[in-house]
Amino acid sequence: MGKQKKGQAAMAKPPSGFALAAKWPLHEVMLSQGWNKPAALASILVARRSIMTNKVAAGLLLVDLACLGVKSAQAKLFAGPAEYNAGLRQHALHVQPMQPADFDLVAKIVDTAVGYAAGLGFRPDPVFAQVQHLLAGANPAACTTPVPTGGPEGKPFFVSGPYDDVPRIIGQLTRAVGEGNFNYMLGAGDLDPE
Repeated sequence: MGKQKKGQAAMAKPPSGFALAAKWPLHEVMLSQGWNKPAALASILVARRSIMTNKVAAGLLLVDLACLGVKSAQAKLFAGPAEYNAGLRQHALHVQPMQPADFDLVAKIVDTAVGYAAGLGFRPDPVFAQVQHLLAGANPAACTTPVPTGGPEGKPFFVSGPYDDVPRIIGQLTRAVGEGNFNYMLGAGDLDPE
């Protein structure tokens, strides 16, 4: 009985953190240039600003449409637009050129990447659970822009990064689609998985 009361109390709690920010108006939506080139990584920045407090909730996603889906995610709450501009926004623009983007398009890119990666057995970065709230209200189905998946040959295409567990990823791809049905490119420091 005690557990039931605890669960009921948790359900009655009002939303907080990024779940609360889902109701804030959009402040900015940005997307990296060249996101739709085969095997390109897409950077997506979504920010919402509270009318009451002026706080900005922002999320930055690194999306791999060729294989891994939401490869990394960052979520941060800022005291206001100036702090956001000097923080996550400046960092995102320094890493990769970005431009303003349609909210439905970025949601479609994220949904497509997450679905494609799930079919291969990969889950999004755990922080994505927070950033996902910032995509509330988007209508990916309303976007007619095609979102490509896989590499240049249409097969899953894994490009290793500095934090990737290469043997695990190659093993998962082999189980999911079979040897020879995916391509990969390893960085200089990565060992040949075979």
